[in-house]
Amino acid sequence: MTPEPTSTAPAAPPSPAPPTPAPPSHAPHRHAEPKHGETQHGSGHHDAKHSDTKHGDTKHGGHAEIKHSGARRGGAEPPAVVRHGPTPPWKLVALAALAATALALGIWSLLSVDTARIGGTGLVEAVPPAFFVAIFLSLTGFVATLNLRRHTPVLLATQVLVLVVILHAADPIVHGLPRLTASYRHLGVADYIASSGQLDTSLDAYFNWPGFFSFLGLLSGATGVGDLMGIATWAPLGMNLLLLAPLLALARRLTSHPRQAWAGVWLFYLASWVGQDYLAPQAYAFLLLVTLVACLLSAFSGWAWPTGSNRFTRFLAHHVTKLDPTVPHQGMSSPPPVDTAILLVISAGLLVAMTASHQLTPFAAIPILTVFLLSGRLRMPSLPILAVVLSSGWLVFVASDFFDGHLTQLFGSFGDVEGHTLGVVTQRVGGSDAHVLVVYTRLAEVAMVWLLAALGAFMAHRRRTAWLTAALGALAPLTLIPGQPYGGELLLRLYLFSLPFAACLAVLTLLPDRPGGPGWRRAFALLVMGSVLASATVVSRYGNDSMEKFTPDEISLVNQLYATAPDGSVLIEVVHDTPWKFQKYADYDYRALLLAEPRPGAGPLSCDPADRIAQQSGAYLIVTTSQKRAADLLETTPPGDIDRFIATCGSSPGWSKLFENAGGVVFHIQGAGNGN
Repeated sequence: MTPEPTSTAPAAPPSPAPPTPAPPSHAPHRHAEPKHGETQHGSGHHDAKHSDTKHGDTKHGGHAEIKHSGARRGGAEPPAVVRHGPTPPWKLVALAALAATALALGIWSLLSVDTARIGGTGLVEAVPPAFFVAIFLSLTGFVATLNLRRHTPVLLATQVLVLVVILHAADPIVHGLPRLTASYRHLGVADYIASSGQLDTSLDAYFNWPGFFSFLGLLSGATGVGDLMGIATWAPLGMNLLLLAPLLALARRLTSHPRQAWAGVWLFYLASWVGQDYLAPQAYAFLLLVTLVACLLSAFSGWAWPTGSNRFTRFLAHHVTKLDPTVPHQGMSSPPPVDTAILLVISAGLLVAMTASHQLTPFAAIPILTVFLLSGRLRMPSLPILAVVLSSGWLVFVASDFFDGHLTQLFGSFGDVEGHTLGVVTQRVGGSDAHVLVVYTRLAEVAMVWLLAALGAFMAHRRRTAWLTAALGALAPLTLIPGQPYGGELLLRLYLFSLPFAACLAVLTLLPDRPGGPGWRRAFALLVMGSVLASATVVSRYGNDSMEKFTPDEISLVNQLYATAPDGSVLIEVVHDTPWKFQKYADYDYRALLLAEPRPGAGPLSCDPADRIAQQSGAYLIVTTSQKRAADLLETTPPGDIDRFIATCGSSPGWSKLFENAGGVVFHIQGAGNGN
């Protein structure tokens, strides 16, 4: 455990030394230095030069903290030095034991969940009270570790890992199967690419951005594991664990001290309810984005041009410095040429991998890199240009089949800010009362994070400490709002892109800028903040669990369907919420009668839509328990209407029940050219 670097306090020199120009800083932030005898805003200690202090003044790895005194008549009284010894071992052992207790209690609570009790507000209805005790113990352990006199990164990492397991591994622990129908669909795309070696761009939009799926196919081939269902099941935990290192590296560039960085990472996991950590291109691309930004801020921070070269650069430098004096005025010292070339190649490779894997994330990288370039945090102007060229070029030339066929979808609502914001939110506030409560909880959590971030930025600006880089990173993705609604999920993705930056701002409301712990009052307030966010995330993240979870019986039903239906058959689901397509992705014609979305005042289902689809050559219709739950939760159909649909249509001429289990039922609908 490495102590935080602190400054020892020497006696005041007899006369001020003449100012000397500071060399280019290798740190991500450089604070404005107060004059001798002045107190730095928000620092909590006096500035002092290292002239008379010996290295042995701070012993045993402890911290030297400065105790303020009043001024004497002839000048400032030399500040006294308070030395802290190392953290007592019993405290470290107690906090480690607290983490182990929270982990064991959390896993036990999740294993004891009765899935039949999961209702309209999701997992929160089924977990025992011990689950919330485990979360509270985890939060308490982190805050107490953060408040130790010695900075203990290993113990902080342990506390964060415990929180990740308890809060973000609930689905695999409780259900033991991948969540979301998209997880199964992604497995099918990867299986098709791996088995056929082909990219049929006319088959699906996924094949126009095949990077992630090709990676899955490569992983399957390299490991010899043909069935990636287990990887899909544990993907939420795996993705969050992979995010920890780049998130911490990014937070270290956005904050003033290591404790603030760890608190920002901790807050990210507490407020990350969007659920885009399953086996998906978005999760993969987000990991690449965070890694890229952390790399650039670490290796290429600084101005890309001399700040006094012309009126525009002087304008930028003046206003950036006025807003946040910690942003360096000059570029950082360049790494050796070979290292610079290697890092540039790695950064370009991350951009290429991101562009080949996801439609939206590369476009989110463009404004982020641009604002960092214009604010003196990125001295490589070629990288934002490369991001623009790659994203636009891929869409127009590589994904040309998708681009040509979806021009109206891509550009038809360009500039409709209200429709992409309030319109999308209004559409999502619907369904059952329980689902509406979940939606409002999500909106409240987003508002809380953004209000805390705004307050943190304001307080940091007043204290003249680092805040501008995080604020720009949080706001930059919002410039995508005029583009298009991205299937109604744009706001969810923008919240995800901005969260690593907003979390680092939010913790500034309670953590001081000086090295050392926040103190027990601030620590208690931080614990309250964490408890509120964690409680909200249990509802907001797992509020749709009743329709996002699947059972082994449903998987068995789909496997029976695949074993029965000949290749080329039409397969129909009543509501678009079925765990299928994980194999034979291109062998069937998949249809859905209804999308899983609110339909206010929806009328009852009739047999006619399914009969029309099957009238040529027949079809197979599958109805699962997850479809029923989705319909009830979102009020896609009137309450209980799917059971009536099964009873009525199942006895119609040409309809025959093939098999049924606790997961649902499969019918064969006879067509004009199919007498089977």
